[in-house]
Amino acid sequence: MPDHVVLGIDLGTQGLKVIAVRADDASIIGEASASVPNLTPAPGWLEQQPDGWWRMLCQLTRQLLREHDIAPISVAGIGLSGHMHSILPLRADGSIAHNCIVWADTRSQPQAGSLAANLQSQLWNPAIAPYSLAKLLWLREHRPAVYDETAVALFPKDYLRWRLVGAFATDYSDASGSLMWDFAARQWDESLLADLDISPTLLPPAGDSCAPGGSLTPEAAAELGLLPSTIVAHGGGDAACAVVGAGIPAVDTLLINAGTAVQVIELIAEPTSFDARRAIRYLFELGVDSRCFVIGALNSAGHSLDWWRRLLDPAQSHADLEALAAKEPGGADAPIFLPWLQGTGTPFLLDGPYGSFVQLSATADQPTMTRAVYDGVAMGIRLCAEAMVGEEALSTKRLLFTGGVPKSPLMRQILADVFGREIRCRSFSDMSALGAAAHAAVACELAENAQSWLADFDYGEIQQPASDSLAEPYRSAYDRYKMWAARITANTGA
Repeated sequence: MPDHVVLGIDLGTQGLKVIAVRADDASIIGEASASVPNLTPAPGWLEQQPDGWWRMLCQLTRQLLREHDIAPISVAGIGLSGHMHSILPLRADGSIAHNCIVWADTRSQPQAGSLAANLQSQLWNPAIAPYSLAKLLWLREHRPAVYDETAVALFPKDYLRWRLVGAFATDYSDASGSLMWDFAARQWDESLLADLDISPTLLPPAGDSCAPGGSLTPEAAAELGLLPSTIVAHGGGDAACAVVGAGIPAVDTLLINAGTAVQVIELIAEPTSFDARRAIRYLFELGVDSRCFVIGALNSAGHSLDWWRRLLDPAQSHADLEALAAKEPGGADAPIFLPWLQGTGTPFLLDGPYGSFVQLSATADQPTMTRAVYDGVAMGIRLCAEAMVGEEALSTKRLLFTGGVPKSPLMRQILADVFGREIRCRSFSDMSALGAAAHAAVACELAENAQSWLADFDYGEIQQPASDSLAEPYRSAYDRYKMWAARITANTGA
């Protein structure tokens, strides 16, 4: 039985995971996970039921303790990570006023458009539908009764922390992903909220991700099988936690977190106001050491692979899908797939269904189309990365991949071939959960800081691109990918 353990909880769009980590060496003891149901009450809408999160968390925590013989007294702290931008309206007593509206929900496109047209100069990020502010304005316009009875709008991981410690709060990283954050003052943007007639009391107080956010209530401790003395850190948004879990890479490294969606992440020295170049990037706080980072996003990566798997045969596994894709070499003569099922992300920032297959022929079959989906996801990631830092700068950056997508051996090779570069892939994919555990270790004073605590963590393998003769078809295919991306977005007025 380990002496000191911290738990990292990651509430993702598709699933909830709890990991147990030894505090003395940051080694993984075990994990437990389950799928999170997503509701689609109308086209383009995506919701989750928070009560289900809590029940699942209690079950998974007890399962993890039982299966790995972890005594409750060994668990010193808990850290939290959760999908960003999503909002959950609660009443004053903490009861749920409305289901969580998930970041990928596109119902608030009109509100985002109005923000872009009228207030973009006041915003630190592009006004698009995934942001919390657009969702809050939709709620006020279309569900006024719900809005009026809402006492606080929480982000997903903060609902779990409220259930854990009984207090409403958030951290700097999640707050910075709301479109309501003043990066210069490091507080909610009072001027913007006043212009929009939004009460600041709707938004929880924000703090550092590694700061203690309280201890478990007796009720929560009993449901989880833990002790009330267990400390809960403020935690962070999943993208910020992934940066922390990856070891807070140096500024010469581009971190590419590829899961359901992709975040291409670059640490920066200090925040900068919105400008023309920033129009394709998103600014966030790290929640640690007063640092910031910028993100380029591809909304559908693993989501595209899972969509295609379910479309072909819901019973087949991802390993089956990979075997199907491996039957085709990909390259110059293959169809092109644009993985824009939930908007284009960076660099075009278009909301809506723009996913496309192009250059199909009558000979296209399931292996051909499946390989096109794999290749299209990889090329979409490269396009996003190029837009983020520029083609020339990209050639000098070290590429560090995390997340579930590069766990696939075939996808690792495709990514190296598409980038034409050596890439490093973390063998442990759950960087957000690991980052949350690092927050807990610091909050419990078992570590001085997150970076030093993770210094010796085993971070995985290097993938080399194929030989030039095998990589050449991808250079041609990527040129065609960019051509079709430009054509399709040009027809939308982007």
